[in-house]
This record gives sequence, structure tokens and C-alpha cells, in this order.
Amino acid sequence: MAKGYWLVPVAFLLFSKCQGTGDMLNDRKNQAELLFRNIYGGEPSKISNLVTEDVVSTYPIFKQVLGTSVIHGREAYENFAVHFKNRWKEPHLSIDDAVAEENQVVLIWSFQAKSAETTPDSSFISGQDYQWGGITLFKFNSEGKIWAEIGEESAPGPFARLESEDLAE
Repeated sequence: MAKGYWLVPVAFLLFSKCQGTGDMLNDRKNQAELLFRNIYGGEPSKISNLVTEDVVSTYPIFKQVLGTSVIHGREAYENFAVHFKNRWKEPHLSIDDAVAEENQVVLIWSFQAKSAETTPDSSFISGQDYQWGGITLFKFNSEGKIWAEIGEESAPGPFARLESEDLAE
């Protein structure tokens, strides 16, 4: 092969690899967002084909509201989603940013809804609006299914803090 002609096939292969990787990463971002919206936005019946049988999910608030810091298994995960749907009415979920790399996706999100019930300790009042946000890491297995959801939440959420008067200059 003449000098320099090998660059064209090599460049094509590298571009094709990057393009395929970009498509895979976009698919993973879409899948993570779809799962997140179905769990916290009200369609728990659609999550089973997105996660592994032994999926795990953890957020700091779980210990307080569920009595355990980790949800183990698809059935428990789906049951949690049903409970969440019944607990919060008129949910509004926004994905503020999404970043994907290899087998993981990070979502930065905001959530707002009305409490469907008053808790025994009155920390949540029925009909009152609540909002919070967070950052969640989704881990994918080699088959492209989500095996872990690892999150942090706060009130206000990450983007709401940036918009607060305290940080305005």
C-alpha cells in the first residue's frame, strides 16, 4: 500500500467505533431516563424489561422511609415504584442533565409533587406541594440492563440551589 493510504481505512474504523459508542451511550441515557420516569413518574409496570432480576437501588432517604437503605430485587423494586406512585400525586419530574460513560449513566434531576397522605409524624401533609432533586448513578450490565440505581437527594435539589437567592450575585 502506498505511503499514507492506510490513514483512510484507519480513520474510518475509528470514526465508526466512536459513532457506535456514541449511539450506545445515547441509548443508555435514554434507558436510564425511561426507567427513572417510570419509577418516579407513575408507570411501574414498564420497568421489568429495563432492569436485571437482582437490581439494587439505594438513596439515603430509604432508611428513614423504608426501614432499609437498599432495595434488593426486581419485585421489591417494582413494589417500591407502586408505593411511590400512590404516595405522590401530580408528579412533575425533570431531567436537568445526563452524562453517560461506558456502562454507567448519571442523571441530575428535580421532582415536585403533592403528598397523597399525611404521615404519622406530620413531616408530610396531604395535598401540600413538595420538591427535591438529586443525582443518580445507573450501572448497566453487559446485556444493557440496569443492575444498580445509586442516588443522593436533597431539598432543594442541585439545580434549585443554583437558582436560589442565596447564590445569586
